[in-house]
Amino acid sequence: MPHTGRLLFGIILALAALAATAAALAGQLATVNHFQCYRVDPGTAWKPVALALTTQFGTEKAAVGQLVVLCAPAHKNKSVVTNSAAHLACYPIKAQGFQPKSVVITNQFQTSAPMTVVAPVTLCVPSGKAVTTTAGPPLKPPLVKGLDNYECFSVKSAGIANHDIHVVDQFGTANGSSLQPLSLCAPAQVNGSPYVDSTTHLVCYGVKLGPDVKPTNVKINNRFGIATATVFKRQSLCVPSTKKLG
Repeated sequence: MPHTGRLLFGIILALAALAATAAALAGQLATVNHFQCYRVDPGTAWKPVALALTTQFGTEKAAVGQLVVLCAPAHKNKSVVTNSAAHLACYPIKAQGFQPKSVVITNQFQTSAPMTVVAPVTLCVPSGKAVTTTAGPPLKPPLVKGLDNYECFSVKSAGIANHDIHVVDQFGTANGSSLQPLSLCAPAQVNGSPYVDSTTHLVCYGVKLGPDVKPTNVKINNRFGIATATVFKRQSLCVPSTKKLG
């Protein structure tokens, strides 16, 4: 085969390999929802809980505080929601001994982007959710299966280019264009619970979206029991991502 032909053949093979890798990544990430996360005002009394959390970064003993954030499955720029019942309820955690880690992140906003994972900040657990009303019988949201627990860590990262964002979820529709990486959420084993998908992570971005949500009373059901809360403010957008240690 002439040199030019061999070179062209090599380029074609490389492009095919890249296309296959991109398709595999897209298929992998499509199994996990995007999440629009909201600040909440908890309406249920809380007693601190001690748990053992294991991620690919190691195992920690963590003290879990009261509910602060509810993340709803969201259509981001017409993305598909694979499980509309699967929410994440997020609780602040205190854990000692974590050493910062360097990672490389890839998702729909960033490719091979370096980040420093700084410290654990929240535990997000799969949760059922129901909007509460004054009429009708009390609601008990079903427990959620098929979604991991996530331990979320604060990150340091260079800023990224703005993206036009259109988000639709059960609380409404919003538009915005500003992004800033806030946290990396790693699939977590809680007291030895199994993983559902140990490879797909979430990167949560601070996003300026409007209009803001109308305060909404909800009931949440998860491993900690049933709780009430009021959803009142958009906080972040979490995007399925892959992670490699840097």
